[in-house]
Order: sequence, then structure tokens, then C-alpha cells
Amino acid sequence: MFGKFRREAEEKILALAEREGILVDPVFTIPTVPRFGDLSTNVCFQLAKTLKKPPVEIAEMLAPKIKPTGLIADVQAAAGYINFYINYTVFVKEFLESIGHDFGRGEKKEKVIVEHTSANPDGPLHIGHLRNAVIGDTLARILRFAGFDVEVHYYLNDMGKQAAKVVWGRRRYGTPEGKADHATAKIYIRATSEIEEQGLDFEVSEILTRYEARETKAVAEFEEAVEYCLTGIKQTLSRLGIHHDKFVWESRFVLDGSVESVIERLSKSGFAKREEGALLIDLTKYGIEKDMVIVRGDGTSLYIARDLAHHAWKMSLGRAVNVWGADHKLVSMQLTAGLDILGLPAPEFIIHEFISLPQGGMSTRKGVFISADELVDETVEKAFEEIELRRTGMDETDARGIAEDIGVSAVRFNIVRIAPEKSMVFKWDEALDFERQGAPFVQYAFARAKKILSKAEGVEKATASETLGDEEKRLVKTLSRFPEVVNDAADSRKASIMAGYAIDLSNAFHSFYMSAKVLGSEKEGFRVALVEAFTTVQGSVMDLLGIKQLSEM
Repeated sequence: MFGKFRREAEEKILALAEREGILVDPVFTIPTVPRFGDLSTNVCFQLAKTLKKPPVEIAEMLAPKIKPTGLIADVQAAAGYINFYINYTVFVKEFLESIGHDFGRGEKKEKVIVEHTSANPDGPLHIGHLRNAVIGDTLARILRFAGFDVEVHYYLNDMGKQAAKVVWGRRRYGTPEGKADHATAKIYIRATSEIEEQGLDFEVSEILTRYEARETKAVAEFEEAVEYCLTGIKQTLSRLGIHHDKFVWESRFVLDGSVESVIERLSKSGFAKREEGALLIDLTKYGIEKDMVIVRGDGTSLYIARDLAHHAWKMSLGRAVNVWGADHKLVSMQLTAGLDILGLPAPEFIIHEFISLPQGGMSTRKGVFISADELVDETVEKAFEEIELRRTGMDETDARGIAEDIGVSAVRFNIVRIAPEKSMVFKWDEALDFERQGAPFVQYAFARAKKILSKAEGVEKATASETLGDEEKRLVKTLSRFPEVVNDAADSRKASIMAGYAIDLSNAFHSFYMSAKVLGSEKEGFRVALVEAFTTVQGSVMDLLGIKQLSEM
């Protein structure tokens, strides 16, 4: 509905420009101060040079020539801008009559492969992987809601030296007790230390060579080790509401000859050179000084060779979006260059910066890291402590159930609200903020609305009101923006836009709740309809962000 209002305003400006014989490219923004309208355009600043007049004079000249119709109630000039005001009498009726559970859902679009998480199967997810998984999952949800045919992939690096070290360790130590991914980390850390101390790297290379040759014993050992670790990783992801449609093993591209084909094509490309038996690709043409090593001196392929084969296959399925960490920036550039040499399109990359805790970072290799499980557990425990302070006397089982939903939601929301290109420090006081910016604030708004509706059974809802207060207008306008927000988040591939909208919408509802009595008021039917519309939109927003919906807090 807000999109319709925007289109009407744009049509008014373009029609006026045509009548006046001037060329314009109107840009609209939403004013932060209500007295400056509901939409504002800076078109007069664009025209200042052409018309040789100040923007203020141009705005005062053009605004009176625009006749308000449809969803537009008034048009005014202010400080060089042309401001459009919503006709809320018409707007709110059309909006409330159009709202439904599919409100904001886009029409069917093309297929998109979203790859995220893709952590090596050598231990549990750490908080860096967690940021990747949350960004990727939220983006996949948004793209799917926007109408894309989304398929979510996890690319399993089962042929790297990390996996080979786990196999080597399992042969020597067996499998310790505990959650599968954490048990695997114990093996990997111990094996890495022993291999480095005793100079046994050649044994790891031999294991990897046998696996690439698809020797029966090696294949069975690798598959068992990888599947075992993956069991634990899936448990962590499932707790967070994150699921993948397909787990793609990189070894398949060795087995079906794809890697060999890619290596052969690259070796004949004119960019290749040999050094001590290794095959390197010169990428200076692409602004990359470091050569891309495709094959080691011992004849085994590197990760990038298998990844090129993987992407040659993946790009044949449709458009692709890769969510990768900042430590993969160079690889993303190499991959893009390699695919171009092969004459293939590249995926889109969402590169997220690092995440840390106030007390420091993490490293799986050295055995010092903060696992995703630990972070979620700690957040849930802190949520439980907050509930005990706010709801004294609540049954402990109920409190812990609510704490789980709040804690998991808080982790997801606190991660996704920060744009990927910004590094972040995960702070529990921000994540569990009930008052302003955390997931609990969003959940609390939803719970408040549901409580009102539970007491409004039998109330005849109304879709129109002769007059609207400022907070009613604010809520209606914010709700109506949802379809535009979905499209903006999907088109820009920025899930953080949806998180920002969740806060805006929650703020609008809380302000409405504090200023407008709903049940028993003269406008009861209309306000109940407005609260119901809020739960519909907020419910969709929470689903897209992976935030649990609670009827009580």
C-alpha cells in the first residue's frame, strides 16, 4: 500500500515535469519529522542548476501545481523539498482490507542457490560460522518470501587436510564421548599437535591421496568421520532454526571427473605455469598478484580446483549467492577470475566481517575457541536470569522454555541486525535488550498484541476511521511499508534491513499501545483491526528473522 502511495507521488512529479518541459529523476525519502509529510523528494535540488533558481523557489513554484488525488491528501513545499501527505481516510481502509497472511509475499521468480555455513567437518561451529549461518539463513528466508525458488546448500569440504587429520586421529585415538562435533574437535586438535611435533604430515598426505584415489577403506573412513561430525553441526543449526536443503560433498566432483576436466582446461588456458610439479594460474590480469595454485607438487588437487568444479556445476542450476567470511576474500576473487577464464558466470558474494566477544576471538587450530553452542547456552541462561527478575514466581519449567526461545532469538537477531560488511562484538546486554533494540523487544511487542486480541473475542472489527491520531498514522504507515522492505532486503541481499524494520515496527506499536486505549474505547473495532494487522505483519517479520513468537514474556 505504501508502494502505491509512492508510485502516485512519483507519477505526479513526472507528469508535472512533462508539462513544464523539464527532465527529472525523482528520488523519494521518508521524512523523520511527521510535519514534513510521509514522502519527500529532492527533485528541486536537481533542477536548481538547469533552472538557475534556488531549490526553495523552485519547490514553492512547483508544489501548488500538483493536485492531490487518490492516496495523496496534500502536497507542500518546505526548505526546497516537495512533501507528499497520505490521505489516511482512504489509505487505512484500503490497507486493512488488503492485509492477509500473504501480505508482502512476492510473485514467483527464478531459482537462487544460497550457500552458507559450509564449515569444515573438523569440530563444532564457532561464532564466526554462526554469523555466516544466521546471515545466510535469514537471507534465504527473505528471498523465498520475495518469490524466489530458493535452494540452500552446505558445501562439505571432505577432501581437505583437516578432514584427513581427523581420519588420522580416529585411527589412533578412537572417538571420545560427547556431542559429535565437539568430540571431533578433540581428535583434530590432538592430531594436529602430534603431527606437527613429530613431523608426520606425510602420513596425512598419504591418507588424502588414497581418498582421492577412492580406495575403499579410505572412502569409508572419511565418510564416517565427516558424517559423524556433521551430526553435531546439524544439531546446533537445528536449535537455531537453520536447515539446509542439500549437503554437497566436494569429493563428488573428483569422482565424476569434473575436477580433472577443470584442471585440464585451466592448464591449456594460457594462464597456466608449472613450478616443481605444481600447477599455478597467473591472475595478474585480474588484479591478483598471488598465483592461484590448482595442483600441489605431489599431484593432489587443492580446494580451489574442487571449488571451481563445484561452481561450474552450481551455476548451471541457476543464480547463486555465497555467504563467506572475510578470510575468504582472496579466494572469492580467485574463484571469480578462475570461472571467467573457464567462460563461466560467477556467484554473488556476501562477505561478512569478523565477529568476536568482548574477551577475545577463537581459533579451532589451537584449541581455543568459543563454540556456537557455548554462546547460545550462555545467552539462554542469561535470558532465564532476566525472566526470574521480571516474572517472580513463574514455574521454572515454563521460564526455561521461554528463556530458550528468547535466547535463541536474541542470538540470531543480534547477529543479523549488523550489516555484513561491519565487524561486530557480540554483547549480551544488547542481545537481551527488552526495552529498545534486542529480539526480546520485538517479541514483547508481539506478545502484547496477542494478549489484546485474546481479550477481544467477539469484537466487530472495523477497517475505517474518520480520524486517526499521530501514533495510529505512524503504525499504519510502518505496517504498510512491509512489502517494500521485503523487496529492498531481497534485492540488496541485506538481511539487516529486515532487522531494522522489526525495530521500527515494534517501536511504532509500543507508541500506539501507550497512547491509544484499544479495548473499551470509542474506536475499539478499528483499533482491534489495527492490532490484528500488526500481529500479521510482525509475525511474518519474525518468521523471516527466525525469531520465536511468544504469547507471553
